[in-house]
Amino acid sequence: MARDCGDQLTELRARIDDLDAQLVELLARRFTITREIGRLKADRDLPSLDERRESAQRERLRTLASESGIDPEMVLAVFEAVVARVRAEHEAVPRGAVAGALDEDPSGRAR
Repeated sequence: MARDCGDQLTELRARIDDLDAQLVELLARRFTITREIGRLKADRDLPSLDERRESAQRERLRTLASESGIDPEMVLAVFEAVVARVRAEHEAVPRGAVAGALDEDPSGRAR
């Protein structure tokens, strides 16, 4: 019986590992897009913060989380961490920057 539990745990943990890899890939894709947005905003001298957009996104995420049966506050906490990093990257792009000026990954390493 204990062996069956061990096999189940191994299989479930492998599934979690796969999902974690997918989450990392999705975050990488998201940051590729947000870097483009950051360069565009810098080039057009737009502010890095769009309070209306962020407020609407928080509400949208809260609804999606509720509909998916997970804690909306936990989802918002995760996305707040992502948005904080995005905002920091946007603010690091010099105003009037040309496209391609910020070619780093989310960890800060050059690509």
